[in-house]
Amino acid sequence: MAVRAFPPWPLDGCLEPDKTALLAIDMQIDFCGKGGYVDSMGYDISMTRAPIEPLKVVFQALRQKGYHIIHTREGHKPSLADCPDNKRWRSRQIGAGIGDPGPCGRVLVRGEPGWNLIEELQPAEGEEVLDKPGKGSFVATDLHLILQKKRIKKLIFAGITTDVCVSTTMREANDLGYDCLLLSDCTAATDYGNYLATLKTTQAYGGALGSVASAADLLRGIGFDCPEALERNLVEVDLGNGIKVRMPQPPSGLGMPKTVSDIIVAPKTSVSKGAVAADPYAWPFDGCIQPAKTALLAMNFQPDFLAAEGGMPSAGYKIDSGVRVLETSAKVLRHMRDAGFRIVHARLGFARNLSDCPQRGKRFPAGAQGPLGQCLVRGEKGWEFLPEFTPLPDELVIEKCGHGAFHLTSLELGLQSLGVTHLVVMGVPTDVCVHTTLRQANDRGFECLLLSDCTGTTAQDTQLSALKQVKMQHGVFGAVATSEALLTAVSQLDTAGEWVDLEFERAGIPSEACDGLPSNWGRSSDFESEMNWGADMYPENPWADVDR
Repeated sequence: MAVRAFPPWPLDGCLEPDKTALLAIDMQIDFCGKGGYVDSMGYDISMTRAPIEPLKVVFQALRQKGYHIIHTREGHKPSLADCPDNKRWRSRQIGAGIGDPGPCGRVLVRGEPGWNLIEELQPAEGEEVLDKPGKGSFVATDLHLILQKKRIKKLIFAGITTDVCVSTTMREANDLGYDCLLLSDCTAATDYGNYLATLKTTQAYGGALGSVASAADLLRGIGFDCPEALERNLVEVDLGNGIKVRMPQPPSGLGMPKTVSDIIVAPKTSVSKGAVAADPYAWPFDGCIQPAKTALLAMNFQPDFLAAEGGMPSAGYKIDSGVRVLETSAKVLRHMRDAGFRIVHARLGFARNLSDCPQRGKRFPAGAQGPLGQCLVRGEKGWEFLPEFTPLPDELVIEKCGHGAFHLTSLELGLQSLGVTHLVVMGVPTDVCVHTTLRQANDRGFECLLLSDCTGTTAQDTQLSALKQVKMQHGVFGAVATSEALLTAVSQLDTAGEWVDLEFERAGIPSEACDGLPSNWGRSSDFESEMNWGADMYPENPWADVDR
């Protein structure tokens, strides 16, 4: 059995009930009920309630055919001991503070009325219910263990919201090697453009994150009579870049962002010394940037992504906007080094036999022979760092085999050992590897800033949507700023003392040894800039001449 999907799913063409599970993500009162978390933020809950009726039919069909169904709930302990400070702060800025009293009890707290699954989609006897504290269902949970014990290899995704918890979990699952399918009419978001962008990004690079199908297509694939109601409003939509999806008829006038003005949420131009003018809040949320606690994470600055003869461009996945940010990113790297910030480099690469390459990764040209050797294979020329991004001897290098830099790496341990709590992120591609890493970092409590002109991908609409998704709900994954805004904040810091302390710490010398040194010792002063705000945060249509 197989499902009509884009790309075709499952990869092996064999759909087995005992090895396949539906993940119903966060169908809770807090996300789609009156008076819940999403309603309190001012969003239209009719959008997040749209998947309920199709999901009722899917539940019935999968139960009848013997498939697994797993339900998730996002929520925190009553003590909020598992809620990062930045997550709670952001929620309070939009009037729905996590843990605060609301119409449905304390917001997103376990055991409160709003935390419960909605009445229409209650679990059947024996179905697993997974409680999670973050957006992803694999972080701080036993989901992977449960799936392994049940020998489940294929996952069907439904629930809310498409662009946040559903996509985050799907990205994690993909990195873990699960074959993933997203049901277009059984998921929804608070922002329709972000919903569309998630459907498109899922299929990008030949299905790097998974496949997309309608509920009707799934039911036919498992041999269940499909109700006419599920078919009535379905259309095939061309999302651009050769990506199509079967989905409910899009509402008139709604779509993915097309211009910079479509994605600016609430830029902050008046900030304290040493803080970054960012969107939607002055970054970081807890004061000014501190070199000893902040790391620059540079992702995938490799020929296979960014050189004309690299494996990805040679296969038709040209990150034109990524090439354009190389100069800006190199400048940021130089100044962050001079100012004493921690520097971390991450690059993607697989074993020569692709034994550590996720199933979906084999859809894009991993391992394909090209001018620079096998694409994204460790040890090949295309896998090396670009010369201007070569790590210094004392800089942390993360070798990853998934989209996310935290997957099966020592990144979290390394950052913790360095005392890093804040991340400035740049690299490519924005919508896949960079976004996956931002989501992973956010769920682990890191305060994140994405540099809008130091990241890029293959299409303007998905690039803009990726930037917008970071900032939704007052920065659900962090904040966005230009490199100029960041470097302006860095130039305002009295970093001499901090830089000296950091260097002496690295050398194992007590910080008291810094006393008496000149005030400008170790300070880089060659960067002076007046910050221009507004559209400068987002480069003006750098994709204008990209071939689509």
